[in-house]
Amino acid sequence: IIIFMATNNTTSTGSAWTELEFSARCISPYISSPIYIPEETSYFLCRPDGTREQHRLTFVVFRTDNAADDEWEDDPTIGRLQMAVLGDDDEEVKPAEAVYLGVSPDRFVKVVRNDENEIVFDFTWHYGNVEIDKAERTDEGYVLRKDDFGDDGIACRLTPRKGNPFTIRLTIPYVGFCITDSEGQRITGDINITHNNLADYRYAFVGDSNNDRFQVSLADDKLNYMCVLGDDARLSIRDMRNRMALVGEIDAEGPLSDILMGAHSALIKNKSSRWRVLLSGEDVEGADEVELNGVALARFAFGVFSAADAQDEDSIAQRLMAMEQKYGFQWFWLSEDDWSHEHLEGLIDMENLDNDPEKMMRQALLFNRYETFMKRLVAFSYISQNPIQGDQLQARNNKRKIARCVRRIQVHRNGEESIWTLDEEARNEIIHFFSTFHREFTAALEE
Repeated sequence: IIIFMATNNTTSTGSAWTELEFSARCISPYISSPIYIPEETSYFLCRPDGTREQHRLTFVVFRTDNAADDEWEDDPTIGRLQMAVLGDDDEEVKPAEAVYLGVSPDRFVKVVRNDENEIVFDFTWHYGNVEIDKAERTDEGYVLRKDDFGDDGIACRLTPRKGNPFTIRLTIPYVGFCITDSEGQRITGDINITHNNLADYRYAFVGDSNNDRFQVSLADDKLNYMCVLGDDARLSIRDMRNRMALVGEIDAEGPLSDILMGAHSALIKNKSSRWRVLLSGEDVEGADEVELNGVALARFAFGVFSAADAQDEDSIAQRLMAMEQKYGFQWFWLSEDDWSHEHLEGLIDMENLDNDPEKMMRQALLFNRYETFMKRLVAFSYISQNPIQGDQLQARNNKRKIARCVRRIQVHRNGEESIWTLDEEARNEIIHFFSTFHREFTAALEE
């Protein structure tokens, strides 16, 4: 999602202002700025006190960028627009700006040819005339030399039959797959990312007739998908091990977490390029020395919990959840007995409690908060799943493996065989099938 705000400095004047959020369909790799599509845009009324209220399209008014202050309309017109969410009573609301073509950008411009020296654009725009600087008009389309573009792209002048002429800028995109960091720089090769920093990374895929797909291998090759670009600027995710069956869709551009789909590692292949992404848990001091069993993990969680700010329990939970991928376990494998106060010897100061009622109360409150926190952590671990779930056919094909993993958890809960005695491969198998076939797994587990 791309956010556009009012262009004026609204905070200093005390005025409210309009913000727009554009969906992926408003974005074209060949146009330098988003194109307004009414049904693909969200509208927000913002105020200096920090409030940000979303409003429906019916509460938005429009005017051309050179219109008088009072010439607001209920419907957009072709060209450069200002748009504002209606405020309360006579409240002044600063508008945001955008370009309205009357069609989505993927229908407006297409690339006919793209080689080392030239790019050829073809346009479908029934609202007027299109002119492009330094372009040669041929039967093939508008032929442009790539050397003529420059850093800011090249001007495309549009003259609608009704309305004022306006200009957008065409750009030469990076064709293929890319990953960018927090500064927008493209990165390749081996990429190690902590859970806390994952939100800083994004992916994008720009396809053409010679490059319209890329391959993603997740969780050490347990899942193998082909992502294929469609006409709607979205990627269909297809299972390469199940006759290219469709398992889901994502945008052609978005946060890297959408590509990882809940996995801790990914190998991405596009043409001759490779990206190896390893998602690791945030380094929590002392975690590497923790023995993998319920009591030891519960004691470790208590140490992290008691040392942190009581108001930051969500952050603590995120750090501990990140450990699941790094160390190959799940918090819901723990039982309430694992975090009993009997197992916290040496972590809770129990000295002279009988002679110090206030101290006894403080320690009791600390344990009660910790116990509530552990129940939340276990519950969150239990509901966590991959965003892209296996379909019914995949579930049937893996029915025996799912059942084997379910039995391992059941015998662990019954005290017959501890899940902590399993080797890493067996534990990772449980994690994979639990998160990928969550509905089927939990249904069998709860029978």
